[in-house]
Amino acid sequence: VDGGIHIFQMCDLVPTVLIGDLDSMPDFTTIDELKQSGVNVIDKWIGQTDKDYTDGQLAIMYALRELGCNGIIIYGGFPTSFDVDHFLGNLKLMRLGFCMSLVPSNFRAEMRDVFQSMYFVTSRLEIDRKNEQLQYISLIAEHGNVNVKSSTGLRWDVSNMWIDPDQPNALRNEFISEFNKVIIELVEGSDPVYVIHNW
Repeated sequence: VDGGIHIFQMCDLVPTVLIGDLDSMPDFTTIDELKQSGVNVIDKWIGQTDKDYTDGQLAIMYALRELGCNGIIIYGGFPTSFDVDHFLGNLKLMRLGFCMSLVPSNFRAEMRDVFQSMYFVTSRLEIDRKNEQLQYISLIAEHGNVNVKSSTGLRWDVSNMWIDPDQPNALRNEFISEFNKVIIELVEGSDPVYVIHNW
């Protein structure tokens, strides 16, 4: 979406598609410059700040419907001191992608920043150790039917555990120091779960 163009430019990357009302475009670039560099700018929403969808919703819908994607990665989605609403909205975008997916059991969603990632897990997840420091893994349920089949690499094994959305007892688990990977697998038919990796 439009605000993300800044991240692409900082990384010296060119996005494939730019979508949104473009109300948070950086001052140092123009739409014409982006089009000339090969970016597919979806003109329909430019200036449409009074619309029925957020820019994030437009991006998810476009990625799944037009590009056939079955996974999303959100950058810049974690909260700062003043935008917790955007963070909560981004959690819902992860779920929106799952609900729109043609193959929900294979859908993957992730939110990333420098020191943490959050995954929307529908079946199985492998997480690689980032460094030798203490690393945390937390599981957070949004619905009541989250059932973990197995886990490896965690200090407190969560195999055969039901993750209750009203009981945060699956927070701040730890990578076992001898393991370079954590694996979490849900029971078939389980509701999805958010898994957060802090390092």
